[in-house]
Amino acid sequence: MSEKLIYQKTQNELTDQERIAVENSDVLYYAVYNNTVDQMYEITPEMQKFMDEYPYRSQDEIRDPKQLKVMAHFFNPAACQDWIFTEYYDYQEGQHYFYGCARLFEDIGWEWGMMPSLEELSSIDLGPMLGHLRIERDESVSVGDSLYDVMMSIDKDGLYDLGMMERSLEDLDRVIDFQKQKFALLRNVVDDEMYDKVVNYLYKENLDIDDVFDIDRYYYDRDNCFDQDKVDDYYETHEFPGYDSLIEDMFSQGEEPMQEFSNAMSKENDMDFGKEL
Repeated sequence: MSEKLIYQKTQNELTDQERIAVENSDVLYYAVYNNTVDQMYEITPEMQKFMDEYPYRSQDEIRDPKQLKVMAHFFNPAACQDWIFTEYYDYQEGQHYFYGCARLFEDIGWEWGMMPSLEELSSIDLGPMLGHLRIERDESVSVGDSLYDVMMSIDKDGLYDLGMMERSLEDLDRVIDFQKQKFALLRNVVDDEMYDKVVNYLYKENLDIDDVFDIDRYYYDRDNCFDQDKVDDYYETHEFPGYDSLIEDMFSQGEEPMQEFSNAMSKENDMDFGKEL
Protein backbone atom coordinates (compact mmCIF):
# COMPACT_ATOMS: atom_id res chain seq x y z
CA MET A 1 0.00 0.00 0.00
CA SER A 2 1.44 3.38 -1.05
CA GLU A 3 0.70 6.32 1.24
CA LYS A 4 1.46 8.59 -1.71
CA LEU A 5 -1.65 7.33 -3.47
CA ILE A 6 -3.79 7.88 -0.38
CA TYR A 7 -2.88 11.58 -0.33
CA GLN A 8 -4.62 11.94 -3.67
CA LYS A 9 -7.82 10.09 -2.80
CA THR A 10 -11.22 11.07 -1.44
CA GLN A 11 -13.06 9.18 1.30
CA ASN A 12 -15.19 7.29 -1.23
CA GLU A 13 -12.13 6.07 -3.13
CA LEU A 14 -10.36 4.40 -0.18
CA THR A 15 -9.99 0.65 0.03
CA ASP A 16 -10.65 -1.03 3.39
CA GLN A 17 -6.93 -1.27 4.04
CA GLU A 18 -6.36 2.38 3.16
CA ARG A 19 -9.27 3.40 5.38
CA ILE A 20 -7.56 1.80 8.37
CA ALA A 21 -4.34 3.66 7.57
CA VAL A 22 -6.23 6.96 7.35
CA GLU A 23 -7.94 6.36 10.69
CA ASN A 24 -4.52 5.92 12.31
CA SER A 25 -2.84 8.98 10.80
CA ASP A 26 -3.92 12.58 11.31
CA VAL A 27 -1.86 13.69 8.32
CA LEU A 28 -3.52 11.17 6.01
CA TYR A 29 -6.94 11.94 7.48
CA TYR A 30 -6.68 15.68 6.78
CA ALA A 31 -5.36 15.07 3.27
CA VAL A 32 -8.25 12.75 2.39
CA TYR A 33 -10.81 14.99 4.10
CA ASN A 34 -9.65 18.06 2.16
CA ASN A 35 -9.66 16.13 -1.11
CA THR A 36 -13.22 15.05 -0.35
CA VAL A 37 -14.43 18.57 0.43
CA ASP A 38 -12.60 20.05 -2.58
CA GLN A 39 -14.49 17.60 -4.78
CA MET A 40 -17.78 18.89 -3.31
CA TYR A 41 -17.04 22.32 -4.80
CA GLU A 42 -16.32 21.15 -8.33
CA ILE A 43 -18.91 22.45 -10.79
CA THR A 44 -20.36 19.34 -12.39
CA PRO A 45 -22.08 19.28 -15.81
CA GLU A 46 -25.42 19.08 -13.94
CA MET A 47 -24.56 22.19 -11.94
CA GLN A 48 -23.44 24.05 -15.07
CA LYS A 49 -26.71 23.17 -16.78
CA PHE A 50 -28.64 24.46 -13.75
CA MET A 51 -26.64 27.72 -13.80
CA ASP A 52 -27.51 28.18 -17.48
CA GLU A 53 -31.21 27.42 -16.95
CA TYR A 54 -31.71 29.37 -13.72
CA PRO A 55 -29.92 32.71 -13.83
CA TYR A 56 -30.56 35.42 -11.24
CA ARG A 57 -34.29 36.27 -10.77
CA SER A 58 -35.44 33.47 -13.07
CA GLN A 59 -37.59 31.97 -10.27
CA ASP A 60 -39.02 35.27 -8.95
CA GLU A 61 -42.61 34.44 -9.77
CA ILE A 62 -42.61 30.95 -8.28
CA ARG A 63 -44.51 30.96 -5.00
CA ASP A 64 -44.83 27.20 -4.51
CA PRO A 65 -41.70 25.86 -2.74
CA LYS A 66 -42.34 22.47 -4.35
CA GLN A 67 -41.73 24.07 -7.75
CA LEU A 68 -38.72 26.22 -6.80
CA LYS A 69 -35.51 24.42 -7.82
CA VAL A 70 -32.26 24.18 -5.88
CA MET A 71 -28.74 23.68 -7.16
CA ALA A 72 -26.98 22.84 -3.88
CA HIS A 73 -27.11 23.02 -0.09
CA PHE A 74 -23.94 23.86 1.85
CA PHE A 75 -23.71 23.60 5.62
CA ASN A 76 -21.41 24.10 8.57
CA PRO A 77 -20.86 20.64 10.11
CA ALA A 78 -20.09 22.19 13.50
CA ALA A 79 -22.89 24.76 13.80
CA CYS A 80 -26.40 25.64 12.66
CA GLN A 81 -25.47 27.43 9.43
CA ASP A 82 -26.83 26.67 5.96
CA TRP A 83 -26.66 28.16 2.46
CA ILE A 84 -29.09 27.00 -0.27
CA PHE A 85 -28.36 28.10 -3.86
CA THR A 86 -31.44 28.65 -6.02
CA GLU A 87 -30.16 30.88 -8.84
CA TYR A 88 -26.83 31.68 -10.47
CA TYR A 89 -25.92 35.35 -10.22
CA ASP A 90 -22.60 36.00 -11.92
CA TYR A 91 -18.91 35.20 -12.29
CA GLN A 92 -16.80 38.07 -10.96
CA GLU A 93 -13.03 38.18 -10.51
CA GLY A 94 -12.69 34.41 -10.53
CA GLN A 95 -15.61 33.74 -8.19
CA HIS A 96 -19.08 32.26 -8.74
CA TYR A 97 -21.92 34.10 -6.97
CA PHE A 98 -25.41 32.74 -6.32
CA TYR A 99 -28.76 33.89 -4.94
CA GLY A 100 -30.69 31.82 -2.44
CA CYS A 101 -31.63 31.53 1.21
CA ALA A 102 -29.35 31.20 4.19
CA ARG A 103 -29.43 30.68 7.93
CA LEU A 104 -26.38 32.11 9.67
CA PHE A 105 -27.64 32.05 13.26
CA GLU A 106 -30.28 29.74 14.68
CA ASP A 107 -32.06 32.48 16.62
CA ILE A 108 -32.18 34.82 13.61
CA GLY A 109 -33.65 32.37 11.14
CA TRP A 110 -33.60 32.21 7.35
CA GLU A 111 -33.14 35.08 4.91
CA TRP A 112 -33.24 35.53 1.15
CA GLY A 113 -30.25 37.23 -0.42
CA MET A 114 -26.93 36.97 -2.22
CA MET A 115 -24.78 34.09 -1.04
CA PRO A 116 -21.04 34.12 -0.38
CA SER A 117 -19.26 32.97 -3.52
CA LEU A 118 -18.61 29.28 -4.06
CA GLU A 119 -14.91 30.01 -3.69
CA GLU A 120 -15.41 31.91 -0.41
CA LEU A 121 -17.31 29.02 1.13
CA SER A 122 -14.71 26.51 -0.02
CA SER A 123 -11.89 28.51 1.62
CA ILE A 124 -13.43 28.54 5.12
CA ASP A 125 -11.47 26.51 7.69
CA LEU A 126 -13.21 26.22 11.07
CA GLY A 127 -9.88 26.03 12.89
CA PRO A 128 -7.95 23.57 15.07
CA MET A 129 -10.50 23.56 17.90
CA LEU A 130 -13.03 22.07 15.46
CA GLY A 131 -10.60 19.72 13.76
CA HIS A 132 -10.12 22.00 10.74
CA LEU A 133 -13.57 21.15 9.47
CA ARG A 134 -14.80 23.03 6.40
CA ILE A 135 -18.13 24.08 4.93
CA GLU A 136 -19.46 20.97 3.19
CA ARG A 137 -22.01 20.32 0.46
CA ASP A 138 -25.01 18.21 1.40
CA GLU A 139 -24.56 15.21 -0.87
CA SER A 140 -28.11 14.03 -0.17
CA VAL A 141 -29.37 17.02 -2.20
CA SER A 142 -29.35 16.56 -5.97
CA VAL A 143 -29.24 19.34 -8.53
CA GLY A 144 -32.83 20.25 -9.37
CA ASP A 145 -34.41 19.10 -6.09
CA SER A 146 -37.25 21.29 -4.85
CA LEU A 147 -36.65 23.83 -2.12
CA TYR A 148 -39.56 22.26 -0.25
CA ASP A 149 -37.84 18.86 -0.07
CA VAL A 150 -34.50 20.37 0.94
CA MET A 151 -36.02 22.53 3.68
CA MET A 152 -38.14 19.66 4.99
CA SER A 153 -35.01 17.55 5.36
CA ILE A 154 -32.96 20.15 7.24
CA ASP A 155 -35.44 22.56 8.90
CA LYS A 156 -39.15 22.25 8.16
CA ASP A 157 -39.86 25.21 10.47
CA GLY A 158 -37.56 27.30 8.29
CA LEU A 159 -39.92 26.75 5.38
CA TYR A 160 -42.61 28.51 7.36
CA ASP A 161 -40.18 31.31 8.29
CA LEU A 162 -39.53 31.99 4.62
CA GLY A 163 -43.22 32.74 4.13
CA MET A 164 -43.81 29.98 1.59
CA MET A 165 -41.31 31.60 -0.76
CA GLU A 166 -42.78 35.09 -1.00
CA ARG A 167 -39.51 36.82 -1.74
CA SER A 168 -38.94 40.55 -1.42
CA LEU A 169 -38.40 42.07 -4.87
CA GLU A 170 -37.78 45.60 -3.56
CA ASP A 171 -34.60 47.14 -4.99
CA LEU A 172 -33.65 43.93 -6.79
CA ASP A 173 -33.46 45.91 -10.02
CA ARG A 174 -30.18 47.33 -8.81
CA VAL A 175 -27.06 45.55 -9.95
CA ILE A 176 -25.76 43.91 -6.81
CA ASP A 177 -22.08 44.38 -6.31
CA PHE A 178 -20.80 43.24 -2.92
CA GLN A 179 -17.73 45.44 -2.92
CA LYS A 180 -19.53 48.69 -3.70
CA GLN A 181 -22.18 48.10 -1.10
CA LYS A 182 -19.69 47.11 1.57
CA PHE A 183 -18.00 50.47 1.05
CA ALA A 184 -21.36 52.16 1.49
CA LEU A 185 -21.88 50.33 4.78
CA LEU A 186 -18.36 51.09 5.92
CA ARG A 187 -19.00 54.80 5.42
CA ASN A 188 -21.76 54.61 8.02
CA VAL A 189 -19.40 53.02 10.53
CA VAL A 190 -16.33 55.27 10.38
CA ASP A 191 -15.73 59.02 10.06
CA ASP A 192 -14.70 60.61 6.76
CA GLU A 193 -11.00 60.75 7.60
CA MET A 194 -10.84 57.07 8.52
CA TYR A 195 -12.92 56.14 5.48
CA ASP A 196 -10.44 57.93 3.21
CA LYS A 197 -7.56 56.19 4.93
CA VAL A 198 -9.19 52.79 4.49
CA VAL A 199 -9.74 53.37 0.77
CA ASN A 200 -6.15 54.45 0.35
CA TYR A 201 -4.87 51.53 2.43
CA LEU A 202 -6.78 48.95 0.40
CA TYR A 203 -5.78 50.50 -2.90
CA LYS A 204 -2.08 50.86 -2.09
CA GLU A 205 -1.83 47.37 -0.62
CA ASN A 206 -4.01 45.78 -3.34
CA LEU A 207 -6.35 44.36 -0.69
CA ASP A 208 -10.06 43.68 -0.55
CA ILE A 209 -12.46 45.50 1.76
CA ASP A 210 -13.09 42.15 3.48
CA ASP A 211 -9.60 42.50 4.96
CA VAL A 212 -10.83 45.23 7.30
CA PHE A 213 -14.61 44.98 7.29
CA ASP A 214 -16.61 41.97 8.51
CA ILE A 215 -19.94 42.21 6.69
CA ASP A 216 -21.58 39.37 8.65
CA ARG A 217 -20.67 40.90 11.99
CA TYR A 218 -21.94 44.33 10.88
CA TYR A 219 -25.56 43.30 11.35
CA TYR A 220 -25.05 41.84 14.81
CA ASP A 221 -22.03 43.54 16.35
CA ARG A 222 -21.40 46.85 14.60
CA ASP A 223 -18.95 48.07 17.23
CA ASN A 224 -16.47 45.35 16.31
CA CYS A 225 -17.09 44.87 12.59
CA PHE A 226 -14.22 47.13 11.51
CA ASP A 227 -10.53 46.45 12.14
CA GLN A 228 -9.36 49.99 12.80
CA ASP A 229 -6.09 48.86 14.40
CA LYS A 230 -4.92 47.31 11.14
CA VAL A 231 -5.32 50.59 9.27
CA ASP A 232 -3.89 52.69 12.12
CA ASP A 233 -0.82 50.47 12.36
CA TYR A 234 -0.27 50.81 8.64
CA TYR A 235 -0.19 54.60 8.83
CA GLU A 236 2.37 54.62 11.61
CA THR A 237 4.93 53.60 9.00
CA HIS A 238 3.33 54.77 5.73
CA GLU A 239 2.61 58.25 4.48
CA PHE A 240 -1.05 59.06 3.83
CA PRO A 241 -1.36 61.30 0.74
CA GLY A 242 -5.08 61.91 1.21
CA TYR A 243 -8.22 60.80 -0.57
CA ASP A 244 -8.01 63.40 -3.37
CA SER A 245 -4.53 62.26 -4.29
CA LEU A 246 -5.71 58.68 -4.33
CA ILE A 247 -8.59 59.37 -6.71
CA GLU A 248 -6.25 61.39 -8.91
CA ASP A 249 -3.94 58.37 -8.92
CA MET A 250 -6.79 56.08 -9.93
CA PHE A 251 -7.91 58.22 -12.85
CA SER A 252 -4.36 58.84 -14.06
CA GLN A 253 -4.11 55.11 -14.73
CA GLY A 254 -7.05 55.35 -17.11
CA GLU A 255 -8.68 52.21 -15.78
CA GLU A 256 -12.43 52.09 -16.35
CA PRO A 257 -13.17 50.00 -13.21
CA MET A 258 -11.70 52.80 -11.10
CA GLN A 259 -14.51 55.10 -12.31
CA GLU A 260 -17.15 52.64 -11.07
CA PHE A 261 -15.23 52.15 -7.86
CA SER A 262 -15.09 55.88 -7.18
CA ASN A 263 -18.77 56.45 -8.00
CA ALA A 264 -19.81 53.62 -5.72
CA MET A 265 -17.83 54.98 -2.80
CA SER A 266 -19.76 58.24 -2.93
CA LYS A 267 -23.09 56.46 -2.39
CA GLU A 268 -24.53 55.69 1.02
CA ASN A 269 -27.08 53.00 0.20
CA ASP A 270 -27.82 50.26 2.69
CA MET A 271 -27.11 46.76 1.49
CA ASP A 272 -30.20 44.75 0.63
CA PHE A 273 -29.66 41.19 1.80
CA GLY A 274 -33.25 40.26 1.04
CA LYS A 275 -36.21 40.32 3.39
CA GLU A 276 -36.48 37.94 6.30
CA LEU A 277 -40.07 36.74 6.29
